Amino acid sequence: MNDRDAAGSRAQRTPLTVLAIATVSGFIARVWVVWYGSGHDFAVDHLFDTLAWNLVSLHAFTLDGLNPAAHVGPLYPALLAVFYAFVGHRPEWVPVLHIVFDLAAAFCIYRVGTLLWGSWTGACAAGLFILYPAYWTYDPRIRSEALLTLLVSGWLWAAVMCVRLPSVRQYLVAGVLAGLTILCKPVVLILACLLLGLVLIGSFPPSRKLVYAGVYLAASFVVLTPWSVRNYVMFHEVIPVSAGMGAGLWMGSDPVSRGSWPMPAERESAIWESAGITPLPYAHAMYEVSTDRLLREKGWNRIKADPLGYVGLTATRGWDFWIGNQFYLVNTEDGFVRGFQRDAAERGWLVAAYSLFKRLLFMPCLIMAASWSAWRHRERWRELSPLYLFPIGLTLGYVPFTVEAGRYALPVLPCLMVLSVALVVRLVKTQSFLVSGQSCPSETSVSWHMN
Repeated sequence: MNDRDAAGSRAQRTPLTVLAIATVSGFIARVWVVWYGSGHDFAVDHLFDTLAWNLVSLHAFTLDGLNPAAHVGPLYPALLAVFYAFVGHRPEWVPVLHIVFDLAAAFCIYRVGTLLWGSWTGACAAGLFILYPAYWTYDPRIRSEALLTLLVSGWLWAAVMCVRLPSVRQYLVAGVLAGLTILCKPVVLILACLLLGLVLIGSFPPSRKLVYAGVYLAASFVVLTPWSVRNYVMFHEVIPVSAGMGAGLWMGSDPVSRGSWPMPAERESAIWESAGITPLPYAHAMYEVSTDRLLREKGWNRIKADPLGYVGLTATRGWDFWIGNQFYLVNTEDGFVRGFQRDAAERGWLVAAYSLFKRLLFMPCLIMAASWSAWRHRERWRELSPLYLFPIGLTLGYVPFTVEAGRYALPVLPCLMVLSVALVVRLVKTQSFLVSGQSCPSETSVSWHMN
């Protein structure tokens, strides 16, 4: 091996070494959080746990063993049921499953960054994802965020491949992943439709565009249809994935709460009382099909009575979706300073300071860096379009039709991370070439060479 080949081999190994160190560090951090972190006892955790165990023990998608349920997308409870079928009813072991999801998502992010810019960008973006503490805090909980992040990351990888190397096979894979992701969270339906734009912006003939679009849609429908048919048979109503839009429309149109999670428990109780559905027999009764119909009607009526007000609420929820509302930041409504002091007393100064840093500095800087990167790489807009469409599509799905929470942005945060890391890598490479007096090669040639 000559010196040039040896240098190239070292250049390939270095990013992988960085990724390996980040992965080991992130794994240790997750194990520490699971082992020593405070326990969580949220209603949604009980919801998924109950659905999954009833699938194992009663062989039915139900909460009470008698009535069928359409509360949530069935994919996460189904996978959790498979896990319980092997290990028994051990909710305390679920974090192991979530850590596996995180590691698999990191690999998908690495492939996305590597395909678009080279192994340095892929390794650093995946490392940033695996080290970002916001993902650690949700791993101990029985929630679908870890699985959704994995599905979105794999779907993003497939979408990038559809743009880079379009073929029937690539669009078939993208369609299957679209269907699975919708079965996990139905709000990605809008994102799935938006990604049809990848076919429209392609430079291939119209006949191939029709074929690719048909394959993508057909694969998605094949995955979704069995569950949609089941819902129609059970409830005599078209419910593609899950009931729950009514709850989102009713609470999301509430002007007092701004329709954003989290909020004080007293305020949430008052909102449900004003809907006339209390007392609730259990925490998620508002998502039952009959109750969802009522809330859907009440929500639409309130929106139609003040459409401009709802537009304003939607704008505030867009901010809350990416940055977080005041209650999320300081866990109180007593004012910023007193809220921070109370938050520090309850969770510790380190956690309280991190929470403020994440929402007031890190997230705004990440958004600005990703936007700057999109502008700097505007000549590659077609190739990079999946990185733009995923955050836009998920925002359009969540913000107008659901109650917002900061964690909902986590599945598409890797898109911003990849764009931001690509900008930093480009600036570093440009600076190093300027210092050495050499001309910087084009990004496209570097990307293809490194792959």
